Amino acid sequence: MLKLSEILDKIIIKQGQLISYLIPILVIITGFEVFARYVLSSPTVWGLEFTTFLFGIHFVMGFSYTEYFGGHVNVDIVSSRMSPKAQAILWIAATVLFTLPVTALLIYGAIVYGYESVSIWERNSTAWTPYIWPVKLFIPAGFILLFMQLLSNVIKKINSLKTL
Repeated sequence: MLKLSEILDKIIIKQGQLISYLIPILVIITGFEVFARYVLSSPTVWGLEFTTFLFGIHFVMGFSYTEYFGGHVNVDIVSSRMSPKAQAILWIAATVLFTLPVTALLIYGAIVYGYESVSIWERNSTAWTPYIWPVKLFIPAGFILLFMQLLSNVIKKINSLKTL
């Protein structure tokens, strides 16, 4: 099982590294938009919308990467007073009973949402009118990756019980 966890972790790390390349693109487009708006007095019709799409993709795809590094907010009022073994058991139980099922429901909902968007070749109703269905496909992808990372963390946490 630890081998599966290692494979999942490698996938998450690689996609997190790849998705981080969106940030320089966002900076360049935003800088260009500011220049066009305030220097040339000719803003683009696509700049703000495109950066919103890119940031949304970056945000959703970052769920799993953040989980890998333990960066999500935790409320540890109760667990901080427990032994490390009890903390691990509580974390495993909460993740298996609540977090994984909720994430699975989010995956299902996002797939339905994405499918509906693709089925009508959805476009945004703005002056630029770009297709938005490709962007919406990142939503289920992000939740699937989050599920994978949660599963990896459960495997690692169960394995850690042997040494606690």
